[in-house]
Amino acid sequence: MDNEEVKLLLVKYITGEATPQELEQVKQWISAHPENEQYFVQLYETWHNMLYLQPAVVNKDNAYNKLSTGIEPAEPSRYARLITWGKVAAAIALLAAVTATLYNRYSKNAESVRQIAANPGAIKKIVLSDGTQVWLNAGSKLNYTADFGKTTRTVYLEGEAFFDIAPGKKEVPFIVNTKNYTIRDIGTKFNLKAYASDPFFETTVVKGEVSVEGNVDNNAHEMSRIYVKPRQVLRIYYHPKKENYSYATPEPKSLNEIQVSEIDSAKLDRYDGWKENLLVFDGATLSEIAKVLERRYNVTINMTDAELSGIRYSGSFKNIQSIEKVLAIIKANTAINYSINGNTVNITRNNNND
Repeated sequence: MDNEEVKLLLVKYITGEATPQELEQVKQWISAHPENEQYFVQLYETWHNMLYLQPAVVNKDNAYNKLSTGIEPAEPSRYARLITWGKVAAAIALLAAVTATLYNRYSKNAESVRQIAANPGAIKKIVLSDGTQVWLNAGSKLNYTADFGKTTRTVYLEGEAFFDIAPGKKEVPFIVNTKNYTIRDIGTKFNLKAYASDPFFETTVVKGEVSVEGNVDNNAHEMSRIYVKPRQVLRIYYHPKKENYSYATPEPKSLNEIQVSEIDSAKLDRYDGWKENLLVFDGATLSEIAKVLERRYNVTINMTDAELSGIRYSGSFKNIQSIEKVLAIIKANTAINYSINGNTVNITRNNNND
């Protein structure tokens, strides 16, 4: 393959438009040399980051400068070469060309982007043009281009959604892009949770199968794919889970924590019950519960006691319109006090409740 062929393949692969044969070609190119892997990973991540910026914010030159900084060896060996075309200088030239192509592709796509959002405190159900049903959880956004259902069935999610995928042509797969991962539908029904403020990514398959592709273990030289089957939950913490989670960028060498678990059919509502106004907590910490309640009831919850945040609670709530009722039930079973002032909730420890 020459430079133009490689550039086209990389762009098609990254934007989810490659055929199975082209996917295999890209994989062979990536595995042929460590530098190929490094360039691909950075291009892949840049494309997904672009999708979440406003068009005016994306700058082609800045994107290229960011990519090229630090990837050229300080003292390149005479034998350092990409498998197809030779020296590192050629790779940098290709990198610039692919970045420009991605930027142009993004600019064209951005002009026709449609966005559907579920406001905090609300759940929205939509039916896409191909017949796919999507439930958006509170505070979530779904983007797709005007040609959805024709040449592509790719959407972009920030937040949480449940997908009931309509049958489609095999050559036009249903793909969900999130900030960190790409989810390719192989089945029919799955839940996807990818809030920007959460320290983890999660997908739950109810029926069928999905593949999750991306830099799963935070290894700069490894793009991988995980298959999630019916009644399985895949959760990926962006770096090893900690009790007091910090949202600082993880160290490059730290590995993501990956959890795959089997779930009983009777407990699926823990993951998808929200679309029917059902909240289910099974041993969740108060900190985790607070995140869900904030989105569901459009409030801000303050807890300054770290030990209190780690208290675990199990229970379910169906069609409860007031957060005060939820908190009252939790208080009856947990050592907490709470106060509500407008849209702000303060939760403190109840030292008198043993």
